Amino acid sequence: MGPPIGVMSTSTRYRTPESAASQGLVVRRSVIPLRVSVIGLDGAGKSSTTLRAIDTLSARFTVMKPGREPFVTGSGGRHHCLPAASRWVESTFKRADATRRRGIIGATRLAFIRYQGWLEPHLVTRFRPQLVVGTRCMIIDPAIYSEIYAPSLARLSLERRLRLFRRYSGLPFRDLYVVLRTPADVAMARIQARLAKLPAATPPAREHWLHLHEQEPILRELASRFDDALTTARRLSPFELVQVDTTRHDESSVAALIAAEVQRVCAARGIRPRAPGEEQ
Repeated sequence: MGPPIGVMSTSTRYRTPESAASQGLVVRRSVIPLRVSVIGLDGAGKSSTTLRAIDTLSARFTVMKPGREPFVTGSGGRHHCLPAASRWVESTFKRADATRRRGIIGATRLAFIRYQGWLEPHLVTRFRPQLVVGTRCMIIDPAIYSEIYAPSLARLSLERRLRLFRRYSGLPFRDLYVVLRTPADVAMARIQARLAKLPAATPPAREHWLHLHEQEPILRELASRFDDALTTARRLSPFELVQVDTTRHDESSVAALIAAEVQRVCAARGIRPRAPGEEQ
């Protein structure tokens, strides 16, 4: 297990101050943040609800969102981090997805995981957020999706894949996972509705932009794999788990539930909101 939440430690790859000093590194002290991932099937509403939850949380905490368009938000407003790199990642993903070749798509995602392994501790060092809140997990998600995009890894057991991606990313498991439960048929309908908003003249056909796994039978199988992965991951590292049925709540309600659960865990672990007037 890593350092306890809220204690002082170096943020370079989450080393402890003692291990960093022993390697001759300059130790920069920072608070270890509460790490949260909102996970679930494509079409569950992860991105939109997480952004809303972050807006709510940023009124009281300094929040860093990792991922494809990272930013830090709090009392000083929203600061987008490395926008040029984010644009390059998006364009690379689009080109890879357009090939429809599993090997190329998988390679870009593996490179992205490595990039996130550098990005998250870098931004934690720079901004010292109290919360790191994002969608997807750089350990659990690739352990599941590698069955589709990296068949050679599919031969490994789920536990071995989880261990592999934890080591490969250099990141810890999250402290809190919020799972958005969405039936595969509902998720697929939402994905199709999202594609329908693309301009009609956008080449190629809208269906081309479906990811290879965005098919109802595969989504149904992925839902069960998330259950297996979370159960296995909990044996490797303790974390809190909250499940939200997105068919019973609208987007704003789901976002409110996410924010409330994060604040509950913060209170339980002694992570205090920013003091009035405190800058991020």
